[in-house]
Amino acid sequence: MRKTLALTTALLSILLILSGCRVDNGDSDQINMHSQGVTPYEKTNRIAPTDSSEPKVKLFGQNTFKLTETLEAFNNPIMGFRPSRGINDTTFQNREYADIYKHYIKYTDLEVNATDSVQKIKDWSNKAWAGIENKNIKVVPRVVIIYPGAGEFWPNGVTHSDPVNQWQSDSLKARLVAFIGKLGQAWDNDPRVAFVELGLYGNWGEHHIYPLKFADGKNRIPLSFQTALGNASIAAFHNKKVLIRYPETFANYDFGVFWDSFALPDDASGGNGEISRNNWRTQINSGEVAYNWGNQSNLGGSPNGTLSSTSNTNYVIDWIMKTRTSSLGWISDYTANNTAVAAGASAMQKVLGYRFVLNQATFTGNVTPGGAMNVSLQVTNKGSSPFYYNWPVEASLLKSDGTIAWKGIFEGDIRTWLPGSDWNSTTRAYNQAPTVNTVNGAFKIPTTVPNGTYTLALSILDPAGWKPSVRFANTNYYTGGRTPVGKVGIGMDPANQTLGSFASLKSDTTLGYSLQNGPYDGTTGSSDTQAPTAPANLTSTGKTASSISLSWPASTDNVGVTGYEIYRNGSYAGTTTSTSYTDTGLKASTNYTYMVRAKDAASNVSANSNAISVTSNTASTGGTTVTVEAESSANTLAGGAIVVSCSSCSGGSKVGYVGNNSGTLQFNRINVANSGTYKLAISYLNGDSAARAARISVNGANSNLSFPSIGSWTTLGTLQVTIQLKTGDNTIKLSNTSGWAPDFDRIQIH
Repeated sequence: MRKTLALTTALLSILLILSGCRVDNGDSDQINMHSQGVTPYEKTNRIAPTDSSEPKVKLFGQNTFKLTETLEAFNNPIMGFRPSRGINDTTFQNREYADIYKHYIKYTDLEVNATDSVQKIKDWSNKAWAGIENKNIKVVPRVVIIYPGAGEFWPNGVTHSDPVNQWQSDSLKARLVAFIGKLGQAWDNDPRVAFVELGLYGNWGEHHIYPLKFADGKNRIPLSFQTALGNASIAAFHNKKVLIRYPETFANYDFGVFWDSFALPDDASGGNGEISRNNWRTQINSGEVAYNWGNQSNLGGSPNGTLSSTSNTNYVIDWIMKTRTSSLGWISDYTANNTAVAAGASAMQKVLGYRFVLNQATFTGNVTPGGAMNVSLQVTNKGSSPFYYNWPVEASLLKSDGTIAWKGIFEGDIRTWLPGSDWNSTTRAYNQAPTVNTVNGAFKIPTTVPNGTYTLALSILDPAGWKPSVRFANTNYYTGGRTPVGKVGIGMDPANQTLGSFASLKSDTTLGYSLQNGPYDGTTGSSDTQAPTAPANLTSTGKTASSISLSWPASTDNVGVTGYEIYRNGSYAGTTTSTSYTDTGLKASTNYTYMVRAKDAASNVSANSNAISVTSNTASTGGTTVTVEAESSANTLAGGAIVVSCSSCSGGSKVGYVGNNSGTLQFNRINVANSGTYKLAISYLNGDSAARAARISVNGANSNLSFPSIGSWTTLGTLQVTIQLKTGDNTIKLSNTSGWAPDFDRIQIH
């Protein structure tokens, strides 16, 4: 009997090897997990399913399939090379990789008289952008009053006879505030708009009047206009990101930056200011490489000059990675049929913005009709920035002809799929690798889906029409935007694991979106359509120079509240499962406005809570306690480190899986006013019988810590040490290269 079994096993192994598919022994393939009871996968199946003659292989239970990153550069929404459409252009010129276009717009195209309606802006938009949704193109509008060399476009009723004082009048300020309100009504819910550059003021809408100067000797937009236009933009745009020209302006507003002298050595201060602004996790940074002035030694004097040179290309990439830039203009005007230039363009496109790579997918291989299909994904962002809007991830079951038999969306938020940190221009990689993000879904497959074998495919949808749009950077790709990962049997074992031939991502031009927004026409894992009640009585429970703590009573829901989204100054700041949240990485002595929304398992979102305004404390002088939660969105988690619910922890969550080589937790922007010695209290959990170790790195200075056992994974302990901090921002990193560190709740600095 043993010989027969061994022979059968050997024959099956040969078949699997021939098919490009490997089923590992369950015991040998167990993943080394944290000690707190994570169940390892039982099998791993490696596939290269492009051969239609692949033998039939039956798979059982939960199966894990490894996927391969594509070598291709390709276009995706709201990222990459970004051509410009000028104020006198009438079409969008075809450019390689381009899905996002800057559009300069004359003020008088949208409004001449103060009484002009919002509909005039909508009518102009519909004409100028007609049909771009069918090409998956989105625009970045910048409205200008003066475009040197092309004209001035002042509206009626605004005095503009003095080239300096015309930019300081109260009548201009009031007119621009009202106009921004109209733009919000026209564009905030327009799916054709990727984000908005707050132009309007100054030459090219770049917030300066250079070479002229104001009476104070400066040429930048005055503070009174920053306040007026900043407040107007926050009120007008709730669903679109807003970008400003100079990082030192609009300091009290959480806006992104368009750096229109990108990578130019003469304006390195602009790039460094963008880096120090350090709000890239929630705000878009974009720009334009300048070829018409300054030192061109690292830029080659033209788009071709940059991209045909490896050193020039890497120089620009270094700035992209340090500033977390999502899209770049002017450089997009390169010659695509030049081999050397094309190689540089491909390298740059791969890092501009996000690049989501599916590492593996685990799913139920055999689903009983009416039963649950469990799907778990591991995704890494290998680009320079996040994706900034909450677009859903969809799973679908495809019939043999490629049509959809069933589809449903996952819980989760792709805005949290962050890239790595601390760019190293020598190794051409981030010193802190990007976090591996896990996405889980449990889908009930309707009994109306006939028994048979289906292809499980994944995609990220544009909510404007719920069509596949953002694409994963994997070799597994079907034309139309879906990534196949394996076969699922409904009412049976899958007949095979043949996925057929794959398509090129770069050459696929079939994607698009819709201007009509309606409800999702698939499954959300629930028939629940009732949103939770809005959080009430949002209050601030504490603050430091770099953090503000919030609290609110629990919302109610007909099924159950699963979490809360926190918004700072109208922009997404983070998510929590508890009724409290500490927002960290803030600037000292700065006013912030907050509101909260509740959500449930079916992705229903409540109305807004009340809004509150809180001013952070002045920078610490040693007598103020700085408290930072481990799960704060301002921190950097790398390797296997993840946020885990914790009812006994101060913020309702903790960070676990730190250590074992790759898992790290880094607290960013710990701000103090004076350099010196500080006391650091680390709240942790250690349920082991022995102490757990961790290495602490404070601004790169390392030392080893030992965390005694508390005897429970729900009881908090505190370890106090002394550290040296510098004036301004500091980083504190926790790791362990040889074993597991404890779980971490928060740190407090005195």
